[in-house]
Amino acid sequence: MKKILLSLLVILSFTGSLVAGEVIKIGGLFALTGPAAHIGISQKEACDLIFQDVNSKGGINGKKIEFIGYDTESDPTKTLMNTKKLVENDGVALIIGPTTTGSGMAIKPYIDSVKVPIFMHAGSDVIIDKPPVKYVFKSPYRSSSALGKIFEYMKANGLKTYGFIYAADGFGKDGFTVAKQIEANYGVKMTTSESFGTKDVDMTPQLVKMKENKPDVIICWTIGPAGGIVAKNKKRLDMKQPLFQCHGQCDPIFLKVAGDAAEGVIMPATKVYVSEQLADNDPQKKKIQEFVKMFTKKFGNPPGTMVAYGVDAAYIVVDALEKTKGSTDKDKLRDAIENTKGYIGISGIYDLSPTDHNGLDIKDVVLVKVANGKWELVK
Repeated sequence: MKKILLSLLVILSFTGSLVAGEVIKIGGLFALTGPAAHIGISQKEACDLIFQDVNSKGGINGKKIEFIGYDTESDPTKTLMNTKKLVENDGVALIIGPTTTGSGMAIKPYIDSVKVPIFMHAGSDVIIDKPPVKYVFKSPYRSSSALGKIFEYMKANGLKTYGFIYAADGFGKDGFTVAKQIEANYGVKMTTSESFGTKDVDMTPQLVKMKENKPDVIICWTIGPAGGIVAKNKKRLDMKQPLFQCHGQCDPIFLKVAGDAAEGVIMPATKVYVSEQLADNDPQKKKIQEFVKMFTKKFGNPPGTMVAYGVDAAYIVVDALEKTKGSTDKDKLRDAIENTKGYIGISGIYDLSPTDHNGLDIKDVVLVKVANGKWELVK
């Protein structure tokens, strides 16, 4: 009974108060429960905020947005089931989400068959690099850009070898593959690697093996609490190497789980936590600060990196709807998204094209470091 009530509340929270007349139906797929809930909930809140703001200003060409969504629970099978509900029962014009790589990959063939544009929040390159991709877009920058930023830092600081510890899921495996593919471009080399299960709560055995190998740095590729656990395990083992996390860890949960082990950890991230440290001529600074103020006022805490990915998808979708004057024609919306150029977002400046359904690159990535429990821009 509790699960049924939760599902009803989730659907109601997405749709809000329906209005009379023509509406634009947008679907949402978010991990509101399960291991990625801390990400999915925040992303859903960000999208809610953007669409509510649009509706309060009269909507798109006089049409209000009806945001209809379901909880994926980070489960690929449930994600596919709910995607079919959005398309076949709810009749959405496009979809935002899902949160995780496994869920995203599970629905790609179906999305291609029904020709409904989707803007995913999953971080893996495989989301847009592995066909079919005509109707699939993603807002987080590529793992290759995030890893490239780490490798640039290593090269600049004379750090040549790295150990790679990653979750044995779609995101982690993709990160491992990408690291091996691009490392030679930066003159660095993976000398040891270890994986762990998505439900593991202690990665000490894997780190002990890495410690024996003595790489110059450790790179951890996972989202959620596991990143904080790796930091704690590494500190307990008195490993002196710098620790780098992936581009999904710049979030309060990392600081909470890692505790004092978070100090000194570096990770690629969006600029959302360090907007005050940006140069005044940074083209993103004003927009980021305005969004941070709006989000904080609504929810009582500032948005994190994963929220930034969610809100960029929502902003670009709204931009596409405005360009098409509120059209619900799926191909017109797809084309409008694909032709997004120079869009100043929270995560970067998006330049999408038929050959790039992400639109960000390494120039949009910054490195941040945890210093005294806060995020500090690495310059």
